[in-house]
Order: sequence, then structure tokens, then C-alpha cells
Amino acid sequence: MNTGFGRSKILRGTACLALLAALSGCMQLNAGLTVKADDTVSGQLLLTADRSFLTTNNRTVETGFAELRQNIPALPPGPETRYEDPTHFGFQINYRDVPLDQFDSESMSIVRQGDRYVFTLPLDPKKYGGKVAEQNPQNQERFMLLMSFEITVTFPGRVLDVSTGGQVNDRTVTWRVDRNQQKPADLRAVAEAPPRPSAAAAEDDTGGGVPWLLIAAGTVVLLLVAILVVLLLRRPGTGSTSTPTSADTALRPAPGSTVTPSTSNPGLPGAG
Repeated sequence: MNTGFGRSKILRGTACLALLAALSGCMQLNAGLTVKADDTVSGQLLLTADRSFLTTNNRTVETGFAELRQNIPALPPGPETRYEDPTHFGFQINYRDVPLDQFDSESMSIVRQGDRYVFTLPLDPKKYGGKVAEQNPQNQERFMLLMSFEITVTFPGRVLDVSTGGQVNDRTVTWRVDRNQQKPADLRAVAEAPPRPSAAAAEDDTGGGVPWLLIAAGTVVLLLVAILVVLLLRRPGTGSTSTPTSADTALRPAPGSTVTPSTSNPGLPGAG
């Protein structure tokens, strides 16, 4: 009895490991993300597995994938669309202008820390393979080893630091981690972040007030000058007639008077 039970346990464990290797060996996590200067992120995340392994034990691909996905930590939420091709099946999560404070999950996060953006994707085996670990805790490490990742993140600023294996091209970082390849502790990148939009707007408002005040003051001055010019032009002109002198007034006869010529002869000098 004990021998039979032991053999049965070994067979179940072997079958579990075989299924684990099949499922996780064909599982890929791909992402293409763009971080924008307004602290939002857009892009896609694709989680797929090989059809041939999802349909083992007469399961549908939907059922097989749903069971497999239970071994993946929570992904950043977003609208999901079905993805399938002749060899793979899965789901694509679409992100469009998602605020960074909403793009934060157990499996992946992008946060802003002051003037830096920090992208992190932990590859801790304890975060993956939760369901298969119920059979054997060592399955988690095996699950992670057999997964593959291809992650691309583009930042609005210069990339300052990147974890081992990351390839930097201008403002973009790409990681390619294949199956059966030892995984690093995480995928991580740090990039420059521009001034926050609210701060930039405040600077524009504050800085823009001075020119407007100057323009308004200049306009008022010009209006005052224009009014002054108009008033000066509308004043009556002054005549060029000179004012009579006091001497002219004294010699001029009074109105209505008659001037009688003098008849006296003063005579010659020395007379009488």
C-alpha cells in the first residue's frame, strides 16, 4: 500500500513537472510602452502561450489560458482584447494615456520620483507560478526559468540608468530575456522627467503677467498722449496783431475831438 501510494505520488509529480515545463516554456510576456511628459503611459502588453499546450487534456484554448494566467501576478489594468494566431493564443492589454498612479501593479510599475521616472518589472520567482507551487514550491523557480520576456519602454527624457541586460537606444530601453535563461532580480530603468505640467503652467502664468502689464501700461500711456495731442490741436489760434503802445495812445486824438492847428508864431530867436 505504501509503495503504491509513493509511486502514485511520484507519477503525479512527474506529470505536473512535465505539464509545467510545457506550459511555461511556451509562455511569453511582451510589452511596448511609451511614457509621456504629462505623466501618462500608452502602449500594449501581450501575454501569450503556445496553442498546442493550452489544449492538452481536451481543454479549449480559453480554458487552458485561464488556468495558466493564474500563475502570473496582477498586470496593470486596462482594456483587454483577444489575441490569436496559428500557433499562439492570449490577450493584449491596451493602454492609452493612463496616469502613472494607475499604472502600478504587482508585476510592473512606472512611477515618478521627483525629476526621475523609474520603471520596474520584478522577476522574483515567488511572484510567479503561484498555482503550480501548490504541488511543489520548487515549481515556481522552474516556472520563471522557462518564461520569456521582451520589454520595450520609451521615456520622454534621457535614460540615466538601466539594469543588466537592458539595451539603450536614445530614449528607449529594451530587454530580451529568453526561456531557460537565468533571470535577473528585476528589469529596471531610470530616466529624466521634465517639469510637471502643472508647474510649467504656473510658471507660464506668473511669467506671462509681467509682459501683459507692460503692454497694458504702454497702451494707457499712448492713449493719454493721443488725447493730449487732440486737445492741443483743437485750441483756437492766436492773432499776430500787435498791441498799441502807450505813446501811440497819447498821440491819437480822442474820438469826437477836433485838433486845432497852432497859430502862434514863436518868432525868431532873440526877438522882443
